[in-house]
Amino acid sequence: MIVSVAPELALDGSKNYAGGLGVLEGDKFYAAARLGVPYTVITLLYDKGYVRYREENGQLVPEGEPQTDFLKSLKPAGTCWIEVGGEDVEIGLYLYQLNTATAAFVKPLRPDWAVKAAERLYVESTDLERFRKYVILAKAAVRYVDKHIGWDKVKYFDLQEAYTALVPLVRPGASYRLVIHTPAPWGHPTFPNRFFKQEFGYEFAMNPVVLTEIGLAMSKEGIVVSKKMLDFALSTFPHHAAKIRAVTNAVEIPRWRHPALSDVKSPDELKAARAKAKAEALKALGIKTDKPVVVWARRLTRYKRPHFIAQLVEDLDTDVFFILGGRAHPNDDFGVRMMAEFKRLASSRPNVVYIPDLHVEKARYIVWASDVFTFTPFSGWEASGTSFMKAGINGIPPVASRDGAVEEVVRDRFNGWLFGEDRRRLLPLDSPELEKEYDEFKRKVEEALDALSNGSYWQIAYNAYKTFSEYYSMDRLFRDYGYIG
Repeated sequence: MIVSVAPELALDGSKNYAGGLGVLEGDKFYAAARLGVPYTVITLLYDKGYVRYREENGQLVPEGEPQTDFLKSLKPAGTCWIEVGGEDVEIGLYLYQLNTATAAFVKPLRPDWAVKAAERLYVESTDLERFRKYVILAKAAVRYVDKHIGWDKVKYFDLQEAYTALVPLVRPGASYRLVIHTPAPWGHPTFPNRFFKQEFGYEFAMNPVVLTEIGLAMSKEGIVVSKKMLDFALSTFPHHAAKIRAVTNAVEIPRWRHPALSDVKSPDELKAARAKAKAEALKALGIKTDKPVVVWARRLTRYKRPHFIAQLVEDLDTDVFFILGGRAHPNDDFGVRMMAEFKRLASSRPNVVYIPDLHVEKARYIVWASDVFTFTPFSGWEASGTSFMKAGINGIPPVASRDGAVEEVVRDRFNGWLFGEDRRRLLPLDSPELEKEYDEFKRKVEEALDALSNGSYWQIAYNAYKTFSEYYSMDRLFRDYGYIG
């Protein structure tokens, strides 16, 4: 049995995720079911999801995102008790099963403080509430394996992101692997060492305690999610270099590829299949246009440079249609301002649509609707990125910065367009370098649009279709993780 513990999980119909990590873990779940791999992923069940925004007096106001319909699809699997903060906490277990794959959702039922701690993903009132949220996940995950799997049956126990590194403190000695999905500082969260003394009785010498450090120290292996990210991990944690390796992220192709594109054999076949997929997607999104479609859709935060696409909307003429997508964390002031800017562009320009909530079902249509898919992170800050992979497996070549897993497959003007510098150092987000690459980005988008106009685009698109499908697939990822032979 493969066991994975994750802070978020994106199953179809759910709102139990914030972005790329949850979607990636959902892709693993569906791939395990397809490949017949015994697989269990354990996560918290967030009654109020992550965040959505409503407009009030001209301001964007964040609120919870109930997922009542998805909750009804889960199968109750009893309750158990754990101790957190010196109090007994009752946990409800809810299952979603597909072939050999099981998603086990854990939900605090009482007392009230525990219920509140797990109501929403990545939204907490205090550091202690945030700490206890992940203590609940860790202790409930251990209890679930105790009761429903058995530790002797666990081949790998994969900890997704540092917040899950509390699991080995609850039950040391298992075959843990810490998977690090973020090179940025927030990927290495910290808590005061007094929290650990109060909860576990450990008196750590460091204060604050870095969760990534604990996870790597207590795991048999550390995994990062692109070859480029390995350089950053070895620089940050050189004392763990012997146990850290790279397994590049991937996507579940049957989940993300349009059925019309399942087996195309030539650029001409791809062109016909793409036309069918695009027409269906535009209709589903309620968009009427016969123009080339440029897409920017992902979480809104500074290092992903959403302001690049906002500027591009201003700079390109109206012979292009733009689909902008994504939302920000409520505490990310820059991201919330960019949401307002995206909303302004969509309301003032007939060739712009803004879709804030990138749930899986809608995200698929956005990918299928695109002709030019943009990927703009500030080089050095993106761990891997998977949105550009979803485009490429549909024969949509990306215009991408040289970051994350991009350069493992993408070659400029062969299966996409590249811009910017490949940085192997983490420059600050107020660095002048952040803005310098816009002109090249604009030039590459124009080059892609020119190729679409003169027909040379379709060979590049077909190259993307073939090369992305071979490498950025869950089948390859499962082999690299040792899930299959």
